[in-house]
Amino acid sequence: MFIFTLLALAGCASSPPKGTGPADSERPRITAGGTLNCAKLVHYVRPVYPKDAKRERIQGMVGLRAVIAKTGEIRDVQVLKGDPLLIPSALNAARQWRYTPCIIDSEAVEIVTALEISFNLNQ
Repeated sequence: MFIFTLLALAGCASSPPKGTGPADSERPRITAGGTLNCAKLVHYVRPVYPKDAKRERIQGMVGLRAVIAKTGEIRDVQVLKGDPLLIPSALNAARQWRYTPCIIDSEAVEIVTALEISFNLNQ
């Protein structure tokens, strides 16, 4: 019933050498999308198709923006698009996903990524 598409992981430039850049709390997050070889999905939780959405035959995409933390956890999830009946299920599932950390210059970094979760009645 679901197709999961991760629009993630590209355009990551290397961070400044240790001791020359801002402290971790000041360091900007890296925005990802495309082909960067980090932050691979290692724990996927399938969204539950909401009964009301099934009954009303609602399907479509829920678009989210999220931060993949240094630990691989999903944080700061924002809804970009989607049917209001599908959004809660997509959020609940995505918040449980886990990724491998993104390592740049031997240091884990946070990245901002886009997630798209498809709800399709025919699958």
